[in-house]
Amino acid sequence: MHDTSAIDAAMPLVSIVTPSFNQGGFLAATIESVLAQDYPQIEYLVMDAGSTDGTLALLRGYANRVRWVSQPDGGQADALNTGFARTRGTLLAWLNADDVYMPGAVSRAVAALQAHPAAALVYGQADFIDRRGVRLGPCPQVEPFDLARLIHQLDFIVQPATLFRRSAFEAVGGLDAMLRYCLDYDLWIKLALRYPVHYEPAVLACARIYPETKTASGGLARLDEIERMIGRYGRRRLPMLFYGEMVRACWQAAWRAFGAGEWRKAGAIGRRGAVYFGAYLLRKARYGR
Repeated sequence: MHDTSAIDAAMPLVSIVTPSFNQGGFLAATIESVLAQDYPQIEYLVMDAGSTDGTLALLRGYANRVRWVSQPDGGQADALNTGFARTRGTLLAWLNADDVYMPGAVSRAVAALQAHPAAALVYGQADFIDRRGVRLGPCPQVEPFDLARLIHQLDFIVQPATLFRRSAFEAVGGLDAMLRYCLDYDLWIKLALRYPVHYEPAVLACARIYPETKTASGGLARLDEIERMIGRYGRRRLPMLFYGEMVRACWQAAWRAFGAGEWRKAGAIGRRGAVYFGAYLLRKARYGR
């Protein structure tokens, strides 16, 4: 890793934290993508939650280039808040243990924030990759910034393609440790309500998608959390482009409850799904998607 003993104000220190738990199969690619960055002022910290899958042996192999800590945590948000508190950079990012940076991503993101000094957050495009690292194509939801759409329509900011200012992160209270699924979405909204946000039209990272990710496996619990979180910002229902996903999750959960003989629970979940199905049809009729 690069020497950060003398920090040039024109080239601010970037602190990158990777939270990890039993991700040894992907972590090496994540680490290598950070080490390959051409930006000279990076400090990198891996916050491991006590992995048992060989992660620690992998990290020991990077002992001279990567700082790491292995200890139990209170979840991803807690690990990240703790990790950021252990770092010194004025600019912050996190890269999950199954995602990777594109070459030059940090330099591009830093330059964007320097060109837009009022902005607290910069985000760019991202590509999807599969379990093996094969490129699947661009993340389709990424678009130029619009606060109303972020709250009412969809989360169009892909987490690994972001960089933000420590001062702003601390001013909004950091990540909410009570959130398991939408801690990033909540942070984007908190930052955007107080500061400008800049969209950089370049592919900065690759997000890995596979069935075991929290996003893919969260089901109704994930959508319930998003609905509760978004309620803090004045919206009574999920952002609109989550409607179809909510309908599927409700019907799947209702079917499981029905199969378990939990008739009342199945009925309640089914009725909730029906409400969202009606809203989904109205949205399709109005917006065509």
